[in-house]
Formats: sequence, structure tokens, C-alpha cells
Amino acid sequence: MSTQTDAPHVLIIGAGITGLVLAQALKSHGVGFTIYERDSDPSYRGRGWGLTIHWALDTLLSLLPQDIIDRLPDTYVDSVAAAAGEKGTFPFFDLRTGERRWQLTSPNRIRVGRERLRRLLMEGIDVKNPTNTFKQWSHTLTSISHPTHQTLIAHFHNTTSPSLPLSATGTSLIGADGSHSAVRSHLLPSSISTNTKLPIRFLGISAPFPSALALSLQALDPFFFQGGDPLTDVFLYFSFFSTPKEDERERGEGQWEGQLSLSYPYRAGFWGKDQPMEVPASDAERVALMKEFAAGWQEPFRGLVMSLAEDTPVKELLVEDYLPEPGIGESGKGKVVLVGDAAHAMTIYRGEAANHGIMDVSVLLSHILPVLKQPRQTPRMREAVLAYEEDMIARTRPAVLASRRAAMDAHEYRKIDADSPLVSKRVVIREEMD
Repeated sequence: MSTQTDAPHVLIIGAGITGLVLAQALKSHGVGFTIYERDSDPSYRGRGWGLTIHWALDTLLSLLPQDIIDRLPDTYVDSVAAAAGEKGTFPFFDLRTGERRWQLTSPNRIRVGRERLRRLLMEGIDVKNPTNTFKQWSHTLTSISHPTHQTLIAHFHNTTSPSLPLSATGTSLIGADGSHSAVRSHLLPSSISTNTKLPIRFLGISAPFPSALALSLQALDPFFFQGGDPLTDVFLYFSFFSTPKEDERERGEGQWEGQLSLSYPYRAGFWGKDQPMEVPASDAERVALMKEFAAGWQEPFRGLVMSLAEDTPVKELLVEDYLPEPGIGESGKGKVVLVGDAAHAMTIYRGEAANHGIMDVSVLLSHILPVLKQPRQTPRMREAVLAYEEDMIARTRPAVLASRRAAMDAHEYRKIDADSPLVSKRVVIREEMD
């Protein structure tokens, strides 16, 4: 497949939240684009996790068309609490005593299901509207070439038609393909394009919970909470993923679904082991380990873990990050740029990754839209891409490092205080660039 025109055409690699927000914004500005996604279909990754949009909420609203904004409540994890004006306080608890140690309020915050938001952002972007907005699934980027000063070609492997060579021509390419970005890997040497793995092991589940237990958890916070064990340095995070509607609650019906994660330090001496402890292989062993961790905790934290069935699927997730590096703009000849996790992967322990991805889109468009609306302005596009890159790095390097420290503090309880990025206010900090 190829796309070539005198008008600007943006190739977006990745149909996650950041890539789709970008697509909706480009569509609103009448800029042509194509999205390429390595997954085979929208449901390939399952239901996903929840995410919080806080300091970037106003920016998100400025990027989306009104019909999408009007339907954002459909993506909320708890529409009843949201309608009541609840924002949540994201409390941190001592899991041994049940003491509420810290909390984090925000006047402007929504909690959404990632996949519900993703499906909403796909509205109006499909193969039935091929004028300038369509998606191509099962496309894995293999290389990027630059046949002219004004154009580039993205080459793909298609898992559904492996023998068929595929390519697409555009005037610019934006990598929104996640923390293991193929775009990043193609443009930077492995020495500066590889993620940093942190010494933490992470177990996550998504499951329904009994109503009585769910109500006791909701009394702590309507959306989410976290906690630490001062004796073992095990960390807990819980968030509601789906909750009954108001009329269902009145009748005592509906299902409460939540996401629970336990993580622990990967170091010698933990849990009485001479060597760092790996995650067990089977789900049953993982559930058993989680219950061992929770045995001495206060209720309802102990009951939350003990309620898990032995055959509950438990995922091991990597805890890693990526500090953004300059050079993408130059390596991509001023026509390639990274946004979101592809540019600056963060751990989950501050919940800021999606917010920075949204801000990336806003800042990028402020630089490149004037150029996109004037075709054949390659020198100006290069300047715009480099300006965005400088801004993005100055903003997100401190965020990646804060998220890294939050992850480490979460597994060394004695280091957590009011200044720890694990429990401190989420704000944008800029790094002065030399």
C-alpha cells in the first residue's frame, strides 16, 4: 500500500491513546494521515487497565472534537461517583496498621478505562472513511527510507499477509508505538534506545470482587488507592475498573470489577531468600505468593487479596522506563518524531504517562501545524520537529526520573515521606537544557 500526494500526509505508527488523540486532532485540522498498528484488531490486548487524566485534562479537551468530548463519561470507571462530583483522593495506606498516611487531591481529574477511551477515540477513524483517515491493522514497522527531501517511506511486515511487501509514503512520520517503539529502535543506536529495567517484580490481576468487599474498598476511595508494607516493602495498588450503574446498585445488582497489583523489590534478602526472588511460573503459584504477602495486613487489604480464586489469571508486567534522548529529529531527517511512551516510557507509580503523551500531541501540533498547512516546507518542518523535541525532553526527563524514584520508594517503605514522588503532587517540571 502506498500513499503519495502533494498535500502533507502524516503516517502515525501506533493506535494507542496518544496516537488516537493525535489522529483526532489532525482530523479536526484537516490534515491527512494514516494510522498503522501492529496489533491484529482493536480487542487484541484485552480490556487493558485504567488510567487517570489529571493535569492534562484541559489539554485533552482542547484536542478532541465536541462529539467525542460529550461521550467521555461513557469511559469512566465509575459514572455514579463522577456524576456526584467525586474526584478521589488517591490515599496511601500502611497495610499493616491500616493508617491513611498520605492522600493526593486534584480538582480536575477523571478516571477512565483505557480500552473504553481507546474505542471512543477510534470513532470516525476507520476504513469506511478513506478520504484521509483510516487504520491499517497487523502492520509492524520494519524500516524507514527517505527517497526525497519532502517524503519518506515506511516499510511494514503484515502478519496476515507475510509474503506481501507493504509500504506507505508520507511527508512525516510520528512514532506513537509504545514503550518498545520500533520507530525509536530504527532511528537510535541500541545503546541509547533501550529501556532501563528496574529491580522490581510486578504482579497484576483484573477480576470481579464480591459486592460487600467492593463497598468496603469504595469507602476508602471511590476510584483507587495504594499502600505499602513497612515490614516487607511489598507495594499494593488497587483501582476500580468497572462498577454497577446507579439503578443496579439500588437493586443490589451489577458487578464490581477491579484491578489489583502487588509488586516487590527484586533484591537479595527479600522474603528470606539469599537470591532475588523471581515471579512464580503458574497462576496458582502467583496467587499463593500474593496471599503470603497479605497474610499480616489489616482489613480490607488482607481480604482483598485473600478473595482471589486460585485460578485467577495473574500477569507479570515489566517495570521499566526510558529517558528521552535527543537525536530522533536529526536521525529522521526532520520528518520523524516520537510521542508518548515511545519517547519517554515511565513506570506506573506516578500515573503520569498518558498525561505527558497528551501534552506531547499539543506541543507537537503547535510546532508543526503551521508547516503542514504549507506543503514543501521541509527546512521549516525540520526546525519545528527539533523545537518540539527540545521542549518534550525538557519536560519529560524530570517526569521519567520522578516516576523511577517513585517506583524505588514504593519498595523501600522507610524512604517514603511527603516529598517522595510516590505521594507528592503531580505537576510538570521542566529541565533546563544546555
